[in-house]
Amino acid sequence: MFLELVDSLRCVRSHEDSWLIARADELDHRHIARGELGCPICNARYAVRDGVADFSGAGRTSRASNSSAPPHDTRATALRAAALLALTDPGGLVVLAGDWSACADALLDLTEGVQLLALDPVPELRSGGALSLALIPDVLPLAAASVRGIALDAAHATPSLLAGAARALAPRARLIAPASALVPASLQELARDDEHWVAAAAPPSNVSAPVPIGIRR
Repeated sequence: MFLELVDSLRCVRSHEDSWLIARADELDHRHIARGELGCPICNARYAVRDGVADFSGAGRTSRASNSSAPPHDTRATALRAAALLALTDPGGLVVLAGDWSACADALLDLTEGVQLLALDPVPELRSGGALSLALIPDVLPLAAASVRGIALDAAHATPSLLAGAARALAPRARLIAPASALVPASLQELARDDEHWVAAAAPPSNVSAPVPIGIRR
């Protein structure tokens, strides 16, 4: 778990929003390899083992995905994710859940300065560099307006995680979800095909409408 990413994480229990406090028992190049994340509101504790933050509450140690087998062509999947999430500019946090995490390494190769958080990742992934890993319950452990893009697979497109994803998106940030899932009311659908839809968060409310410019003759 990348240390700087902790600022974007939140407790999964239901209470007022607050940052988490990190304790690093073992560090590996700015990643917490072993330690704990704590909530100052409810005193919840989330273990970090082998670089994986466990929000699941089940004490799981496996990195296995909750969903079906990952896609075979990870580069094609990464290209699709990069295009749908509009990852042309550098920087920001991108979240890949379940099957989408299989293309994490390929997506990092296609982007610049992006931090990736893989939720319930496929077994072969390892935390390090720009990639962090976490296990989750049916709640997204992310701060509001903290993410530039999220991709949810079928196993993670639950009403709770879709609502959490909509809340976590920064203005104009995008969400990919299966075509069968309902688009959160707060998002604007941009496109869809037989497999997925992509939707975007609203722009900042303080952005004024375009003003017509007249030409003086």
